[in-house]
Amino acid sequence: MSQRTYSIIPLAAAALTLFTAGACKTVVLPGNDSGDETEGTEGTDSATGPGAGSTDGGTDGQTGSANCGELSAKTLDILDVNCSKCHGPDSAALGSINYITNLDALIKNGKVVPGQPNNSALYRRMAATMAPMPPEAETQRPTDDDLRVVEQWIGECAGVTGCGDNPWITRSAVIDMIRADLLNTQEISADARPFIRYFSLVHLYNYGWCSDQIDIYRHALSKLVNSLSNEIKVVAPTPIDPDNLIFRIDIRDYDWDAPGNVLDPTVGSVTETFKDTWELIAAKDPYAIEFIGDSAEDVKQATGTKFFLLQADAFVEVAAQPPLYHDVLRIPLTRQELEASFGIDVEANIQEEVDTNPNRVARGAFHDSGVSENHRVIERHDFPNASNRSYWISYDFGSNAGDANVFVDPFNFVEDGSEIIYNLPNGLQGYMIVDEFGGRIDDAPIQIVQDKNAPDGVVRNGKSCMGCHNVGMINKDDDLRWEVDENLGEGDFDDNELDAIRALYPTRDDFNILFSLDADRFNLAVKAAGVPLGGDKEPIVTVFNAFDEDVALRRAAAELWTTETTLREKLGQLSPDLDNLGKNQTGVRRDVFSAAFSDAICQLKVGRTKACP
Repeated sequence: MSQRTYSIIPLAAAALTLFTAGACKTVVLPGNDSGDETEGTEGTDSATGPGAGSTDGGTDGQTGSANCGELSAKTLDILDVNCSKCHGPDSAALGSINYITNLDALIKNGKVVPGQPNNSALYRRMAATMAPMPPEAETQRPTDDDLRVVEQWIGECAGVTGCGDNPWITRSAVIDMIRADLLNTQEISADARPFIRYFSLVHLYNYGWCSDQIDIYRHALSKLVNSLSNEIKVVAPTPIDPDNLIFRIDIRDYDWDAPGNVLDPTVGSVTETFKDTWELIAAKDPYAIEFIGDSAEDVKQATGTKFFLLQADAFVEVAAQPPLYHDVLRIPLTRQELEASFGIDVEANIQEEVDTNPNRVARGAFHDSGVSENHRVIERHDFPNASNRSYWISYDFGSNAGDANVFVDPFNFVEDGSEIIYNLPNGLQGYMIVDEFGGRIDDAPIQIVQDKNAPDGVVRNGKSCMGCHNVGMINKDDDLRWEVDENLGEGDFDDNELDAIRALYPTRDDFNILFSLDADRFNLAVKAAGVPLGGDKEPIVTVFNAFDEDVALRRAAAELWTTETTLREKLGQLSPDLDNLGKNQTGVRRDVFSAAFSDAICQLKVGRTKACP
């Protein structure tokens, strides 16, 4: 054996994720732009988007032939994949069409004529043989099946009335339901009340969405709260209303009753401390409201918090990414600290595996990982004294040359960045990205790895990893051990080195058993959260991306707990940044709305926020 030292183990490296096509697409979930005259009245116009025209996932109520929820979702995906590059909200739009993934706007601007595909400019251009859209030079083009989906959606589902006539649920009614649940439900003892909190999806119902459209939000909420848990059991939030729009949690179920600390990497220490993790979440959520009124005061007194109710999709947006993702899961500032907290000594484990082969460590190397253009190594460690948990680390490289070539030196390579996946106590997964020194970072360097389905290509901790690990660990056949066994390897290894490789790098079949074991564990936890397994849309990422779409007037009104008519009348009293809510079809950008939200709540006298005097 040569003089390589096997205990010299690289610092953590990059992503284990295999970003598959379509896994992290932005999906617009448009709603109903028509409004109510006063709070408590019914909506009037149609709701388009996934689920419009269907009630509980069945066929359309009017035509009886089309599942409009499915057709709308498919149409959105087709437009997103084939058209949003030039006509999406973040693109340099051609002409006035910058709303290609907003089905409402396509109808209202005459690009789609409901019931008439051949009179709809959208379909005519997509189906044209001369001067089609996308242009012929574009390699990404809709298939014949795609065109049939768009044609059927326009013919049978565009503009079809869905749940736009949902009876409006007022914030007073919501708070009264919460008060009744908290104070009158036998399963909630007086001792438990200080730990009870609530999430709401009422704004989506008031926006005009049907129950099947809202399902993915329910799934995202349950999966995320459990993906931010350090407790051993999966506990799905409990609906308290007949429409399954208001959900109760006990923060003790997720270890959120522990103090919430903000760990600032710029100073290397805790800079803020909250009495519990819920208070930390509420403090960082720009949509948190302290509601007012007698019922609200009763709830605040019983729970001991001003912020007993949070908007569920806003929670997903803020908590599924750093910095809150790190702080809620209490992910330390370095890889070394994380491993120490698990009782894992990576260097010692590797040396032991090479020396005695106890099968507690498994490593694989790949020429083509699907994320990085260069080689990649991934490595699995058993948790000591925890057979239901594992720790995965990947090693990524900025090139394949020199000491970055793992196929020449499978032990002493030097990597450039990393991501870590580990089982939470409940079986779901936690994620961490570290730099070449093992320091925690929010985003992976784009020159090392890319999220091919993110608009900017950046792999962000939390949501990017959740999106592409929808089914947990993803099988990938090792190349290094296989090539060595087939005498195809690049390296020149002596017998001792070959023995060490075979100890550390298992066969493809053995490695795939470990992948399957960990994926099964993860999927059992997902199922326990009440979330459907698989599917082409991971719920957390779908809700995260949908939340960032432009905010139209009715959606803004629903989130501000008022009606479209009232909001339109009072726009002049609010931030000038919201003026466009009443002037165009697409509304305002989400970041603009978020920045103005807190002040608007004060001006509309909905409740108190940090912006209130």
